[in-house]
Amino acid sequence: MNRTEMQAFGTSSRVGHDSSKFYNRKMYRNGEGKEKTVKIHHENPCPPDTLDRIYHHSSNVMEELPDNSIHLMVTSPPYNVGKDYDDDLAEDEYLDLLFSVWSEVYRVLVPGGRACINVANVGRKPYLPLNAMISQQMRDIGYLMRGEIIWDKSASAGTSCAWGSWKSASNPVLRDTHEYILVFSKGSYSRPAKGKQSGLYT
Repeated sequence: MNRTEMQAFGTSSRVGHDSSKFYNRKMYRNGEGKEKTVKIHHENPCPPDTLDRIYHHSSNVMEELPDNSIHLMVTSPPYNVGKDYDDDLAEDEYLDLLFSVWSEVYRVLVPGGRACINVANVGRKPYLPLNAMISQQMRDIGYLMRGEIIWDKSASAGTSCAWGSWKSASNPVLRDTHEYILVFSKGSYSRPAKGKQSGLYT
């Protein structure tokens, strides 16, 4: 099979693609986002009495769960916008809360375990790009970003006008009709082959 390589204006095929030219560029040389070589001794099992239970407390302390025991985390965090379950936090307090949760999730995920975060951006004056803020937090902790899924909600977004005063708009704004699902993994982009519990992988 002929392998394709990066070309000056892209390539039409990705079958057997050699991406080394792309990853050897300066943007990727600082090591951020690189996989770690992980020595797997074993994945810690969850204690039987923690299974099939709902814990009514914040996820920034999950002392019921051992390190390296969870394969997948899916969440949609509170947006701090005044819902019944929200606290009224300043921006730095809110981001500190999120950071503490992502750090605790990192502890309990197995190497290569996935974290998926559903989030929407909020506000207009100013607009707060929570997707970018959370993505940076996750990278700071050490997660590897896998990509983002755009959840298009336009079919149920209603018909309200985003232009302000009718035919005399002084501050037209963009209407968000989508949310994000941000996908990360811990330490490695891949998981070991099924049944392997020891050795080295990257």
